[in-house]
Amino acid sequence: MPVSSNKARILGPEVLSNPPTGMIVADHAQCVALSGVLRGKLCDQLTGDRTAQRLALGNYLYMAADPAKSIYYVCSGLLKTSIVSEDGKELILRMHKPGDIFGELCFCSDRRREQAMAMEDSEVVQIPFDDLISHLQKNRQALTDFMALMSQYLADSYERLPIFFFHRTMERLISTLLKLADELGEPVRGGIKIAHYMKQEELAAMIGAPRQVVSSLLKQLRDLRLVGYARKGPLTINKEALKQYLRSIH
Repeated sequence: MPVSSNKARILGPEVLSNPPTGMIVADHAQCVALSGVLRGKLCDQLTGDRTAQRLALGNYLYMAADPAKSIYYVCSGLLKTSIVSEDGKELILRMHKPGDIFGELCFCSDRRREQAMAMEDSEVVQIPFDDLISHLQKNRQALTDFMALMSQYLADSYERLPIFFFHRTMERLISTLLKLADELGEPVRGGIKIAHYMKQEELAAMIGAPRQVVSSLLKQLRDLRLVGYARKGPLTINKEALKQYLRSIH
């Protein structure tokens, strides 16, 4: 069925399972869903029989300014990419769960612009940049899929900009918690549990705020019964109530 020039097609399961080239999506959430399908197809093609590299909790995969000649695919675990200022402050750029591709900032430089560290025991597959380019040159659909994936990453970055520049710290924290719930959440009784144990320092590094401020704001949200947590325990989020609260304070 042709896509109208002034109407977006709403994605259904049959479209996600066999996404056509040149389709239009209705909103960014659907773009993310489509990207997940394309990412899975692309990674199957690129990883092949490559051996996975194991990375223990707290170990760095690469550092800023390291030579950059490859991207990575996450087989298991969780990694973060981040940048560090001259005075040692960290800003987490993105969390990478199984099925994600990262390290794409190497495309415009032969040096890493960020660092990548395992937040839990992880396995990644390295895909040399030359192999990626060769594959994309030979496979038009793979090129389309890869461009869609990079576009989604860019859209995510643009989506974060107004949050950082125009939203108050509480709004940034809530937006980040909701995003983590979508990406890492597991349904449990009473809400959505973020599977990975998130330290307050990590949340602070994701929203560009002092840890003490994040600690105070989390306590406020817990007192309102919008989130639940215990010392060194996972965060549980009342997602719909948290969304409603975010709308009320905008």
